[in-house]
Amino acid sequence: MATATARTAMQTTTPASETEEFATSDRDDDRLLDARQVAAKLGVSERFIRDHTTRRSPRIPGVKLGKLLRYRAADVAIFMAELNTQPSSRRS
Repeated sequence: MATATARTAMQTTTPASETEEFATSDRDDDRLLDARQVAAKLGVSERFIRDHTTRRSPRIPGVKLGKLLRYRAADVAIFMAELNTQPSSRRS
């Protein structure tokens, strides 16, 4: 009975619209992409993606599913954000 009461309390405290928005954004971030999709998104080759995943300190973390290698959309977004924030190596 305590479980049913806890569920009811949770349902009454969270508005439906907030729950739907949170679930939608979670689904986009949790989606797994293959190397071809990531390469298309970044405008590079699949080989570039795999190279940056299989290094000792990978720049794009991968998720191993048996023989398959997949990428979280959120990790790809973080990688893209880091590319924008790195200082250039040129000296002025």
